Amino acid sequence: MNGTQLDKKTQDTLLRAVDRANDHSRQLQKRREKELWKEIDTPCRLINLLSLLKKHELDSIRKRLDLKGLSSLNKGALASELERLIPIHFKKILHMLDQERYDLISEIVKSSRYTISNGGFPISKIESLMEWGIIFPGIEQGQKFLTMPAELVELFSKIDGPDLKQIIRRNTEWIGLTHGMLYYYGVMETFHILQKVRQYTQQKVDSLEYLNVFSAASKYYGQAKFSSNGVSLEDDRVFEAERIIDEHNKRSSIDFYPFTKEQLLNAGETGYIDRVPAMEKFLGFLKEHYDLTQPEIEDLAIQLINIINMDDHPSMMIKYLNSRLEFPSFEFVQEITAHAMEIYNQTRMWVLKGYSPSELAQEEKKHLLPLPSDDENKKIGRNDPCPCGSGKKYKKCCGK
Repeated sequence: MNGTQLDKKTQDTLLRAVDRANDHSRQLQKRREKELWKEIDTPCRLINLLSLLKKHELDSIRKRLDLKGLSSLNKGALASELERLIPIHFKKILHMLDQERYDLISEIVKSSRYTISNGGFPISKIESLMEWGIIFPGIEQGQKFLTMPAELVELFSKIDGPDLKQIIRRNTEWIGLTHGMLYYYGVMETFHILQKVRQYTQQKVDSLEYLNVFSAASKYYGQAKFSSNGVSLEDDRVFEAERIIDEHNKRSSIDFYPFTKEQLLNAGETGYIDRVPAMEKFLGFLKEHYDLTQPEIEDLAIQLINIINMDDHPSMMIKYLNSRLEFPSFEFVQEITAHAMEIYNQTRMWVLKGYSPSELAQEEKKHLLPLPSDDENKKIGRNDPCPCGSGKKYKKCCGK
């Protein structure tokens, strides 16, 4: 793995690039915030909500629903066609949702809106729902909310029932297992993920249905994405997928770490942190020496895990910590370094197929050929039975 590690200059460049990208992302989000929230009186008809959107937003709905022959329409004509077609596709859309989005729709149906507190609902999720033409953001007397067109509210009440709820539970499990696998493995071929999902659920999984469900989820949650060639799925933190796949291929004799279904579903939760014992010990050490809030502690843990998954040397962990914390003495640095090494050895890594370095060392020992036993080292007599199992004497078989 050392041959793939980044040199110091490249590491510094990457860190600065990440900071610039984060600043740019925050600026874009503020701009989008101003455009997103429009004055809406509820309940509202679909055509009225569509008319509030820009042409490119209507085109996003058209593309998301894979509607053909509408690309040349002007804004008014496109809005009219979407008003007609969205209700026709509504049941298919519902069949791609999971529990979180189903609960959101149920809340809107019950009270005509879902009220949003400050920072309580990411813009990326709102935009994902808008792309289906089913949920729209609004504002009234300074209060932000999400609402659904009156026609779709009526349709949902007719479609909702045990069959839909069962599909929602299935989708929730598919998405959770997939997010969990990618959290630990980084990258996996879609075919392999499907095999694993079938194995964990003990059910038939239609590949096209699964891909539609996960495509909708990837845009909504932003935790994972399809690779550029469409062959694999990647955790959203991955930016060198090919290198990780190469490392996986180097270990073809070892399968992906066999997590339990519960472990994967836990890891699939948004914001999950795999805090191994060494990490817990280190975070406790930091709390003793620094006045850190819980969000700061969690952010440190996330960043350290990310650094390890980028296959960086533990020294990069020290450098990162030193950029966030002041080290009082050389002896303190030595303590930090010892903790970093423990964390590194216990943390599950993408390039190691979900194993930690210490676990993989034990696993690889199982694949070593055993040393010959004393019996095998004994000299075979010419009249002894041949060890190949032929039943002949050694001198008339392998001993010729």
